[in-house]
Amino acid sequence: MTKSFGADQELAQDIVQEMYIRLYDYVKDVNKIMYNETEINTFFVYVTLRNMYGAIMKAKARFEFVDVSILEDELIFEEANIEAETELQSLYDEIWETADDWHWYDKKIFHLYHNTDMSIRTLADETKISARSIFNTLKNARERIQTDCNETYKAWQEAKRLG
Repeated sequence: MTKSFGADQELAQDIVQEMYIRLYDYVKDVNKIMYNETEINTFFVYVTLRNMYGAIMKAKARFEFVDVSILEDELIFEEANIEAETELQSLYDEIWETADDWHWYDKKIFHLYHNTDMSIRTLADETKISARSIFNTLKNARERIQTDCNETYKAWQEAKRLG
């Protein structure tokens, strides 16, 4: 019966076994699934199998079942991504270390801009420093970071490319 719904041999066998367990667990009175105490109610079994097959197909539609070999390939990809993430974290660390060596004004503007959601105009309004001055400070900071952190940036790009 289960094969008539479209199940393959293995799935059909699994569903039939589960149906036996379900009937054993949920039918306390055997007379509910029997005709005249001698014949099994095949319609009841048919409906149970159909409902179980429908539930499995619905679950398969909601979830993606993945072959294990695909997961192994993804684990290799994950290891490459971990290396790229490590390089990226090294880049961030080097940027902040570089910024710590700057003049207090440049460091403060850089930290305020990157660690808050404030725009240049909001920073200008809040600090009473001209937007032009803040922009130039951030521009100079970016140029210093590009020259000071160039090697770490290249290492991150290479790790990202390999990953």
